[in-house]
Amino acid sequence: MKKISSLKYLFVVAAMSGSAVFGQEQMVKPNILFIFSDDLSYRDLSSYGQEQFRTPNLDKLAMNGIRFTQAYSGSSECAPSRGSLMTGMHMGHCRIRANSSVRGQDHLLNEDITVAELLKGAGYTTGFIGKWGIGLPGTEGAPDKQGFDFSYGYYDQARAHGFFPHYLMRNGKPEPIPENYGFNMKRVSTYNGRPVDRLDDVKNVYDENGNLVPDGVPVAAAAKYSEDLFQNEALSFIKKNRDKPFFLYYATQLPHGPCITPDLGAYKDKPWDLKHKEWAAMLGHLDRGVGRMLDLMEQLEILDNTIIFFAGDNGYSQWGYFGRPRNEDDSLFKNKGPWPKGKFTSTHEGGVRVPFFVYWKDKIKAGENDHICALYDVLATLADLASITPPKTDGISFAPILLGKPDEQETHQYLYWENGTMSRHAQSIRLNQWWAYRDHPSKPIKLYDVTEDLACKNDLAKSNPELIDRIRQIYTEAHIDSEWYVNPGESKEQISAKRDKAISMKSMQRSTGANTAYRGRTELSPAGDVLKAAPKE
Repeated sequence: MKKISSLKYLFVVAAMSGSAVFGQEQMVKPNILFIFSDDLSYRDLSSYGQEQFRTPNLDKLAMNGIRFTQAYSGSSECAPSRGSLMTGMHMGHCRIRANSSVRGQDHLLNEDITVAELLKGAGYTTGFIGKWGIGLPGTEGAPDKQGFDFSYGYYDQARAHGFFPHYLMRNGKPEPIPENYGFNMKRVSTYNGRPVDRLDDVKNVYDENGNLVPDGVPVAAAAKYSEDLFQNEALSFIKKNRDKPFFLYYATQLPHGPCITPDLGAYKDKPWDLKHKEWAAMLGHLDRGVGRMLDLMEQLEILDNTIIFFAGDNGYSQWGYFGRPRNEDDSLFKNKGPWPKGKFTSTHEGGVRVPFFVYWKDKIKAGENDHICALYDVLATLADLASITPPKTDGISFAPILLGKPDEQETHQYLYWENGTMSRHAQSIRLNQWWAYRDHPSKPIKLYDVTEDLACKNDLAKSNPELIDRIRQIYTEAHIDSEWYVNPGESKEQISAKRDKAISMKSMQRSTGANTAYRGRTELSPAGDVLKAAPKE
């Protein structure tokens, strides 16, 4: 049984006791499905302006739900965005502040309270499927140690950058997939960053019907695409828990690169290069999976008691998979959105502004809403919807908006971001109409009115000195120093001392063979044992 701190115990007990936030109509707890897409571009859905391909099932949810037009992820990159979502903390307080700390791929601690733990304490059956990224196998940050009754997928986020793994984790244990042994990941990783006009010697191979021929595996037709496995597990979880409240966190890999898909589908004969066909097909694969979940819940007659959330995890990243200059928009799909820059840039809205919508059949009035929110509001919101008491976080529940009670909606004083990596010391805030950032505590603060200047071209800092003073104060008050991540303004010597400390404490976080697997050599089990060696180069 998991040991929990006394403070955490009090929160869990409070959740179990419950508090009817919205009165008698909330006595029946709704099922909760949270779909978290990976590296989705802002206009990758046809409901968000994509004209080259369609996403009908996601469009149905978006157009019949509330679309938040000023929604932000917790971070501009994968792992901290997930840590923020799960714990309700912004980057000044979150345990996870970058993809890697000075000691490697870091993890949540036992004392961190997750959405899953909160809902589990209130009687929900909790499930995680997909990409975790905030706790390697065997650590206290693994999903099976953080409140999930069921967990299946990639605990190690670096391993999730492939689609034919040698194993996936099921409830804390590796489950081998021998059908994928020998998959040529080295070629795929080379393909990943190549420009679209230099693919001939490394490109994925598809047959005359548009079906993938995965090279290196024993039997090509038997190879297992991880997203197919995830979608099947999601259907199984929903079926098993149809008669009780459930929370399913479906953290899909799609459409994170490298570009590769089981079949090109409707895009096989498009006059596009291969990567564009694959990107559209990957979004189609995700959309069909969501459609299967909707159909199943309709059949089980539980859709009207299931609230569905959909969000992107960070800003635009497609340039990285298509071999283009950093943050350059795609000339065909034009999916970047109007925001400047993209993934890894918390200094700009393009790194953290994301598609976000919520659907609840016959209970949520469809339309757009300009409430300024962040995905670290989700924990407080789900607590409200489940009529339970959340711990104190950086989030504010937006349940009043969902339930048609906008007059009861609280607003944020500000939203805050930072990035705890070796080379980035940036801090950003959204404060009413203002977007402010500085690249380093030693650098000047830049200020933009994003309601008038979306591209952030007109710096208004000099004409607003009192506001700049307030922003400088926020940068201080919103940040608590992290033990293992880089704090804004830390010197190289301080960072090096942190790493030396981690080494001396033997607390370096070893990835589960992900980097070597990604280069196509050997994939290791969580214990470091070779599950299967890839063919020699």
